[in-house]
Amino acid sequence: MFWAVEQFEVSATVNLPVEAVWAAHEDVTLLERIAPPFPSVRLLEREIVCGLDTRFTVRVELGPLEVDWQVQIIRWEPPTCFVDRQVYGPFQFWEHTHRFVPVLADQTRLIDSVRFELVPLLDSTVIRFGLETMFRLRMQNLKTRLELEDAR
Repeated sequence: MFWAVEQFEVSATVNLPVEAVWAAHEDVTLLERIAPPFPSVRLLEREIVCGLDTRFTVRVELGPLEVDWQVQIIRWEPPTCFVDRQVYGPFQFWEHTHRFVPVLADQTRLIDSVRFELVPLLDSTVIRFGLETMFRLRMQNLKTRLELEDAR
C-alpha cells in the first residue's frame, strides 16, 4: 500500500548572524533545551560531534511509552544548511532540513522543513497537527534561547 509523504515548514527570524545560529546548532544538546515539555525528548548519547554522517539517538517519552529514534546527518553545509534523516524510529520516512538564511549581517531566518511518512494505520491528520504544533513551539523556544544566550 502506498502512503503519501506529508510535509510542513516553520520559520522565524532571529537577531543574530548566521554564524552564531550555526554554532548553536553544532551542539546537538540544543534539541533538549528547545523541546516543549510534551513529548519529553532526551538524547541517549551525550558526547556528539555534529557533522556529515553523525548518528545519534533521541528517546521520545509519551507518558509511559518510550520510543527510541535514531537519526543521521546526511547533508552538512556550514553555515546555512544541514539535513537529518531517520535511520530507525516511529516513521516510515522522516527527513528534517534546517536552513539558516542571512537576512542582514546580524539577522538570520531559521527555516525547518519536515517531510515524513507515517506507519500505516496511524491517523495522519492528528499526527501532522501534533508535529506542526511541536515544531512551532520548538521554533519559538529556539528563537528565545538563541537571543537570550547571545545577550549574556
